[in-house]
Amino acid sequence: MLKLSKILLVWLLFVSSFGQAMGYAPQFTDDSQTLRLRWKTNSIPIAISTSLTKPNPYITPDADIKGAIERSLATWEKSADIKFEVAWTEKQTVSPSGKSGDGTSLLTIAQTPENLLLFGSDAQEVSARTRIFFNRKGNITEADIVLNPYEQFSTDGSTGTFDLEATLTHEIGHLLGLEHTSVMGATMHAHTGKNGVYNLPSFGARTLAEDDVAGIRALYGAKNADDNCCGTINGKLTMLNGKPAKNFQVWAEETASGRVAAGVLSNADGSFQIEGLSGGRYKIYTQSGGKIAAKSYSVEKLGEVEVIKGRTQNIVKKLSGGKKNFDLQYVGFNGQISELAVPINGGKSYLIYVGGKNLKAENLIIGFNSPYLKVTPKSLTDQNYGDDISVVSFEVKVAAEILFGEYSFFLKTVNDESQFAVGSLTVEPFVNPWSSYFLSLNE
Repeated sequence: MLKLSKILLVWLLFVSSFGQAMGYAPQFTDDSQTLRLRWKTNSIPIAISTSLTKPNPYITPDADIKGAIERSLATWEKSADIKFEVAWTEKQTVSPSGKSGDGTSLLTIAQTPENLLLFGSDAQEVSARTRIFFNRKGNITEADIVLNPYEQFSTDGSTGTFDLEATLTHEIGHLLGLEHTSVMGATMHAHTGKNGVYNLPSFGARTLAEDDVAGIRALYGAKNADDNCCGTINGKLTMLNGKPAKNFQVWAEETASGRVAAGVLSNADGSFQIEGLSGGRYKIYTQSGGKIAAKSYSVEKLGEVEVIKGRTQNIVKKLSGGKKNFDLQYVGFNGQISELAVPINGGKSYLIYVGGKNLKAENLIIGFNSPYLKVTPKSLTDQNYGDDISVVSFEVKVAAEILFGEYSFFLKTVNDESQFAVGSLTVEPFVNPWSSYFLSLNE
């Protein structure tokens, strides 16, 4: 199985209680999640260290460093009512751990002692870390980003390197106040891969998913007042025994396209809230939380709602508690399986792998909620990856007119046990040149 590299977030003053990736989520000041973090104003300062542009072994010589920085910042500015105040500095080292920093939100790659302390024993596992300082009112006062100087970055997709622009876009999301997400194709997903995973460049996190956009708009509002944004869906989930359904993944899909709009995890009391949604019609689903999806409970549809700008739609639901006897844990492509979304393009066909527990082709049906994605009949096949994991594969045909964004597929048994891989297929502007062998055989 492919070993993943993780982008992790370090907290100052309080330790995060999140033990798993969430649907889009803000960061909070404490475990009670009563006060979320954001900058006090919509003007966000960031100082770029000259360590990035001076000759160093950490970034490939021909990398478009300034372009990657500018595009990463612009990506977030286009999606919400924020503006970055950018300065360049000779400063190399981030603020040391403590109650407050030095007032400079620094982006650096310098191999100084304080910077290296952020990585510790994980130096070979992470691409970057962000350290947040904030006050008692929940206002971020400083956010420092350190790119891992033990690794190498590029902007041209060089195999074995981290993509600089994708890494920066993710870390800037943390700087703005966002947590990790369980929507696999989102920029703020907890895992990132080096270039070469699936035999492809790792460019996907350069562009924001709808989940990322909803999250940042929930904190700072839409870019323009006349945008069809924002509406909210909230609610509360309980089990059959009346206990709260905590840590359940709840997500919204556009009714017409099937594209994933946003998702969250339910709180300890079973409550959930999805903010920052554009107006429109959405189908709402839930399943037990986990790395990709459920631990033991099947998917349940919570309903279909019309989101209207400035309004909140409420859903209260007692779940049926239907169990399932299989577990979807990984997806894959080109024979590799991981916790990374598979990038696809419209008008092509791809062989997708699914890994987990108790997966047998003869017992499963695979399907989509999107009219743009179709499973080739009789393409579901068992694959041999050893005794520790069961793997199946299937061919998906992608309509040429499919919208950019993240899409899910579901596994279902004849007993209606079901599970989604939420946002596991991501339609990108970047080319995936590989095509399914099923398609070539039929041509």
